[in-house]
Amino acid sequence: MTAAGHEAAGRPESVAVVIPAKNEAERIEATIRAARSIDHVDLVVVVDDGSTDATSAVAMGADALVVRHRTNQGKAAAMATGAHLVSLRESAARADGGEAFEEELHAEPRVPGHTGPLPVIGADLTPHALLFLDADMGESAAGAAPLVEAVLEDGVDMAIALLPPQDGAAGMGMVVGTARRGIRRATGWEPAQPLSGTRCLTRDAWEACQPLAGGWGVETSLTIDALAAGFRVEEVPCELHHRATGSDLRGQLHRAAQLRDVLRALAKRRHILPEEEGTGLELDEHSEEAAAGADHAQDAGEDAGTPAARPVEDLPAVDVSDLPASGEFSPEQARALTDHDLAALDRALRALPLRGPLRPDDIVYLADIDLEALRRRLEAAPVEEPFEPDHAVIVAAHLAAPTPRIPADTALPLDPGEYASLVVHTAVEAEQDDTGRDDEGQDDEGRR
Repeated sequence: MTAAGHEAAGRPESVAVVIPAKNEAERIEATIRAARSIDHVDLVVVVDDGSTDATSAVAMGADALVVRHRTNQGKAAAMATGAHLVSLRESAARADGGEAFEEELHAEPRVPGHTGPLPVIGADLTPHALLFLDADMGESAAGAAPLVEAVLEDGVDMAIALLPPQDGAAGMGMVVGTARRGIRRATGWEPAQPLSGTRCLTRDAWEACQPLAGGWGVETSLTIDALAAGFRVEEVPCELHHRATGSDLRGQLHRAAQLRDVLRALAKRRHILPEEEGTGLELDEHSEEAAAGADHAQDAGEDAGTPAARPVEDLPAVDVSDLPASGEFSPEQARALTDHDLAALDRALRALPLRGPLRPDDIVYLADIDLEALRRRLEAAPVEEPFEPDHAVIVAAHLAAPTPRIPADTALPLDPGEYASLVVHTAVEAEQDDTGRDDEGQDDEGRR
């Protein structure tokens, strides 16, 4: 159990299920049917996130409300689209007076010249709770019922599913560990399964967590933002099963993408940074100071170890807007860079063999990385083409791990994505050699 929660009147009485889906035509019908069997569920929304199969058609045939992204936009975007569609349906219901509307009870006084009573627009209808389910859960989706009970009956604001071990899972633990430690540093609460994407939450909690972190970082950001806003968050055991991510190249790339997005979600919350010993994610002196509260140390007359942050406009030579970023820096991101030598950072970033500019949040993360070591690692890789920025961030997160071993039967050169996957795989093997075991095996809990 975490924060005290919001126990005021107006708790939700019904639930809308949102199912992000991509190429799940074989399982989506069973998942929808199971979701409808959960008490208090009266709406099922499927967001087809750029499927190339019959996912949309099957979902409509199962009587779900379906909306489709023309191209894949990622899990966070699909969740946001589904929640927005629920809100639109609720707005229409309010304008219609709701299911309990009776004209003789909800009418304005007769006005001369009108033919009859007028319905009152804007009935007070409590918003649905939102239950997010994975599309590939099939009939096991009915096992999410305890989440609904926790929110509707027990006063929980965000209930997160604790899943049993999944058959065939080949988890690495590194992504889970990064998310878990980041959440603990930000909130003081340590979840068992921080990447669990199956969760039920009130609309107030959902709105407090906007905007969502992108991609696979959404679960991490939801948990941190809900707790920071004072909502009650709990993990609830649920008998749920989905298709596990394997250990092949596709599975490795999936986990690499998860790690990238979790790092981005944590970097945007600058008072917390992932602390992943032995994987290149250790905090430097300045980062530790920021996490502990440098202002307090300086007020107390202690040696803070780094100079006080300066306003961005006082920085010499290079402004954050000069850095090779693909978009504008937010004020928070700019402040996070004020204690760095921006001219040196600019030179180091531009020396990396990258295909294009970096996202602002990636630059914030890379500012605390040994960029010269990253440049040498990228240039030594058996890759001929420039690296995508995403792949470079993945390699940066594992600089402390051994140089990847290239299997003898692997055709060279590798593409940047294949090399990034090998970097992650090598880091995992090194971690397992140190511990003698894979201590998690659950890092694909956030799978769509």
